[in-house]
Amino acid sequence: MGGKFDSSKTRVRPVFDILWSQGRDWLPQLLTLPVCGYANADEFHAKDLTLLDEGDWEPEEKRLLPPVSLLSWLIRHPTYLAHQGKEIENEYRRKLLAGDPDTVTLALRLLRTEGADRNWYIFEGPTCPDVFLVARDALVVIEGKRTERVPTVKTTWLQGRHQIWRHLDAAWEIRGRRSVYGFLIVDSEADSLDGSVPEVWRQAARECLQPSVLSTSFPHRSADEMASISRCFLGATTWQQICARFCIDLRSLPDEV
Repeated sequence: MGGKFDSSKTRVRPVFDILWSQGRDWLPQLLTLPVCGYANADEFHAKDLTLLDEGDWEPEEKRLLPPVSLLSWLIRHPTYLAHQGKEIENEYRRKLLAGDPDTVTLALRLLRTEGADRNWYIFEGPTCPDVFLVARDALVVIEGKRTERVPTVKTTWLQGRHQIWRHLDAAWEIRGRRSVYGFLIVDSEADSLDGSVPEVWRQAARECLQPSVLSTSFPHRSADEMASISRCFLGATTWQQICARFCIDLRSLPDEV
């Protein structure tokens, strides 16, 4: 994240600025590129995926709030929170992590009434997908990678909560009647002739769908909800494949910030 090879500035912004300049009807083609997730090509044809004028990426990434049901679950299950070794300065938070029932009751009341993004009883903040797209019948969240070799699979307080599932979980809350889709964009291997997804990222995409990962990423969801949200994950594609599909000169993209 960040640094001279910052993917948000060297890949996400230039690529999606170019795509946006090509009109509003390219989303179905983009959604067919990811592999190792759920394949929904037939479903895409049945929906109106015309993009609305609501595309968000660097420098204006969309902030998606975590589900209230997750924040409530974390308050009610403090033993699941990763707090060993952390210095907890706030007295209320210390009591909450210790399972004090009066403090749990207070935290739940404040969660319902204050609407705060940050406070002593909040254990997950907003999530910011690298790309957030709004179509007439769909919301799309995309996480872009470049030099990273592994996905982000935990938060400050919850081990096993994968980054892409955070994005999808938050989008699912505000979907209304729309479908939700999410995927990763990564760099192919330098010697790849077709720009295919490296095996390490194929494996990471497959692991996202493992029951153990779904259970640690969605402790607040029912089995039916987890199954529905899991079908929103399309897998991973590469910057090289996107550039090839949409006639973008990969050499024109900045190598460094």
